[in-house]
Amino acid sequence: MIDDTRGRVPFALLGVLLLVSSLTLAPTLRPAPAPRDTAVERTLDRATAETQTAMRDAVSRAGQRASTDPVLEPANTSVGRALNDSRPFRDALRLRIYLQVRDRLRRVGATSEGVEATASVPAVETTAEYREAIERVSIARAGPNGTALRATVENVTLTVRRGDRVVTRRTVSPTVVVATPVLTLHEQVQTYERRVNNGLDKPGLSQRLTARLYPIVWARGYAQYGGVPIENVLANRHVSLATNGALLGVQRSTFGRSDPDGRRSLTEATAMVGVEDVITGSNNTALAQEVLKRTAYRPASEDISTGGASGDHPRANETMRIGVNETADDAFHSVAAPEALGRTTATAYTVDVRLVTDSRRVSGGRPPRPPSPGENWTLVREQTTDSTDAVGAVDPRPSVPDGWHELDSFGRTVEVEYTRVALWENGSERRSTASSRTERRRVTVTLVGRHESDSGAPDERIRTAHDREGSPVSGPNLADVEPRAERGLVGRAGGRDAVAERAAEGRLRTPTVSVTGKRPDSLRPWVYRDLRRLRERVRATNVTVERGAVGTFETNPARELRRKLADRRAALVDAPDTYDSAAQKARVAARIAYLDAVDDRLAVRAQRRGSAREGVDRQLRNRTGGSLVDLRKSLTARDTQIPRSRPVPTGPAGPLRTRVDARPQYLTLASVSEESHPAIEGSEHPLVARNVNVFTAPYGDAAAVVTDSAMASGDRTRLATAATTLAAANATANRTSNATLDSHRRRLRYRVEQANSHVAAELAGTVSEETDADSAASRTIVEAALRRWDTPAARGQALADGSAARRIATVAADRRGLSAVERDWLWMRLRSTTDDALARPIARPKTPVVNQTASTVRTVARDQLRQRIESAGRRRAEQLAKRRLGTKTLPAGLPLVPPWQWVATTNSWWVTVEGEYARFAVTASHGPPTTPGATTTYARDGERVYLDVDEDGDAELLGQSTRLSFRAHTGVVIVVPPRPRGVGDKDGVAVEESAGWPTAGASGE
Repeated sequence: MIDDTRGRVPFALLGVLLLVSSLTLAPTLRPAPAPRDTAVERTLDRATAETQTAMRDAVSRAGQRASTDPVLEPANTSVGRALNDSRPFRDALRLRIYLQVRDRLRRVGATSEGVEATASVPAVETTAEYREAIERVSIARAGPNGTALRATVENVTLTVRRGDRVVTRRTVSPTVVVATPVLTLHEQVQTYERRVNNGLDKPGLSQRLTARLYPIVWARGYAQYGGVPIENVLANRHVSLATNGALLGVQRSTFGRSDPDGRRSLTEATAMVGVEDVITGSNNTALAQEVLKRTAYRPASEDISTGGASGDHPRANETMRIGVNETADDAFHSVAAPEALGRTTATAYTVDVRLVTDSRRVSGGRPPRPPSPGENWTLVREQTTDSTDAVGAVDPRPSVPDGWHELDSFGRTVEVEYTRVALWENGSERRSTASSRTERRRVTVTLVGRHESDSGAPDERIRTAHDREGSPVSGPNLADVEPRAERGLVGRAGGRDAVAERAAEGRLRTPTVSVTGKRPDSLRPWVYRDLRRLRERVRATNVTVERGAVGTFETNPARELRRKLADRRAALVDAPDTYDSAAQKARVAARIAYLDAVDDRLAVRAQRRGSAREGVDRQLRNRTGGSLVDLRKSLTARDTQIPRSRPVPTGPAGPLRTRVDARPQYLTLASVSEESHPAIEGSEHPLVARNVNVFTAPYGDAAAVVTDSAMASGDRTRLATAATTLAAANATANRTSNATLDSHRRRLRYRVEQANSHVAAELAGTVSEETDADSAASRTIVEAALRRWDTPAARGQALADGSAARRIATVAADRRGLSAVERDWLWMRLRSTTDDALARPIARPKTPVVNQTASTVRTVARDQLRQRIESAGRRRAEQLAKRRLGTKTLPAGLPLVPPWQWVATTNSWWVTVEGEYARFAVTASHGPPTTPGATTTYARDGERVYLDVDEDGDAELLGQSTRLSFRAHTGVVIVVPPRPRGVGDKDGVAVEESAGWPTAGASGE
């Protein structure tokens, strides 16, 4: 059978058959399933669907109510404490959703074949349960652009009952997305609140306020500088206007559109501010109303930023040129003075000289030791003596050290007779022996010179140094240095033979001495004229800087000028590779001395600029709370590119358009009441402002602290300011009679006359010193020159601005026959004398006298203008309204006066505003889905928010919808050219605070 395979079945085939059979029998052997309760499933499905619908409705209603009464500040109640302090609105919305869902789920029910399904969430009664309820709800923005709301409620219980028996329970966490923009509106309003409270570093109200205030200040400031009678460059009415315009701008960038009522109110306010600016030029509202009443004046298209002035004016980012100017004159005075210039030219004509010798043996030499007298003699000592004699002249062979050059040389043959004597001893006996020998030496003596000196001029070779020709001025050049040097070094030593004999013996001393050649009489005028041309080139050197950067001390023009002159120094020195003459070297030395003097003075200017920066920063901190850093931020913020609006987002229900409704729509500085604004209770100040002009008129302490920090008399005012104030007083007194004004004016005039007399006397002394005029003639010259300015005020201004010094130099030159060089030098001396005289206390009237006069001028001018308007017709009233008598000439601002130059006048304002909306609402075009055309309104009005959480019929205090408030600050700086009237508020009010300051809103009264 082992060999017979016919009856066998393969084992593999059997395995396949068994597997197929098991698969076929398996279904028939499985136990039958339990029968399904289709009624329960249907009921559960229906209950789940109704739960979704109830929840959708609950979320929509909760969103509406949360928007209408947003909770931004939790209450100190059991339910309020359940809200998270960092997100009270979201937690309150979650709690509202939970309660709305709980309420709606009571009406959820589904039945089928005797089976009933209900939905429920736990009731809440304690703080812990409130918190648990909030935690069971999660919300988030959803949909395109996040304009919808996604909400999830966890652990909603579905209970199925058949009769009284619970069949089953199911827990679900339904999620719905509802097209309600509640979170979008909340976040937009939060963004708006954040932006209106942002500082200057971030986009928002402060930056936009800055951008609006700068053109107002620069336009009105330059109009005032040009003569327009503007007393208050930046008034609080401008601040209010700019703040409201900036708020509307922030609304556009945040919500897409601004409050339409606010835009209309801004237009009306702009017109009224324009009327006040054109009519008064100040913030005298009562006077403005009087003119309005009498003339019905309504400008059609006046620019409120200029106060009725038209024309272009510089902007903060435009550049200005600041030059070396008077600093060049002051340096010239110190270098070109006869003594100073004489010292400078003398060094160029000075040569270091010395003698260099060369002695060489020709024949002979020293004798040998004398022989011993005999045997047994011991040498005790020996001595060698010599005598020299110059026996003839020979051709010299000069030897010149490096860096020196030959002036002269001579040679001699010198014989040196040496005698050597020896003393011998033998016991008690002594004897001497001697030997002698003659040495012949060839001696060369060279007189060498070196042109190195401390003149500052490069020590280059002078090609014709010792020639009598080749100098651009008449004179011997350096040709007389050689004989002077020989007389000093050779003649005093006994002559050439004696010098050669000493050199041969090695006993000649060769010190280095300085010899100054004779300078031609025409050298000083020649160098002076060259320096004068250089002075004009240096004087015209300037740098370009931004005006705003000058006012904020962000740039230091003096330091920039130093750099520029350093870059041009080689060209200004104009030193040749080889000097043609000593005069040329003197010219270069004088140029170098002058440029060094200019650089020293620019360094002082730069240092004074730094001191002034510290003083201004200190004044800003003390008077405003701001700083130069903040002022620079404001300068940068004025040009910050801010989007005007944002695109309209599109949500599930289409474009989401919003409308802002603010109450009051225009935040005024005046008090408003509930009669005009129902959202207000009682009376409030929606906006308060503080506006500080740092350097205002009267010429107060702020400017004096900065400009007179180095003066001992800090209570005194510059003559220019006092004279300008006197001119304003005179202009006012010519049109009216006022005893107080006359009294103050007489006192000020006396002080100005005293100062004028002192400065004039000093100038007369200078004329006497620099010309051949005696004291009486000098006083006559000065008086004749000053006769052009026939009033104390005009004369004081002329003395202060330097025009009097130039006029005196002209008159003196004509009467005493001065040359152009002498006239120029006299002018330089008179300028220096003027500066010194003006710095003394007698030339600086006391500040109280100046300020009292200025204050009286303003008061009298206003009273007179009011009287004239009251008795004038319409046309005349309009003309009078544009005149401010003498007040427009009153000085103001901070003169930037480093030593020797009035660069510009600057001023700055620091503005702080606080505001509060009684009600701030934003309405979105999307509302509950079940209500076609419905909207959603998010409103902040400061009202308390109540909610019945425990369903006891009494609503619990949930929190409060705080009002939307803000605080913003900024600074504005302006720079105008130098002129006594300057720029700034001239109404005598340095700090302008609105009613209700510092608290806006309900407690602002």
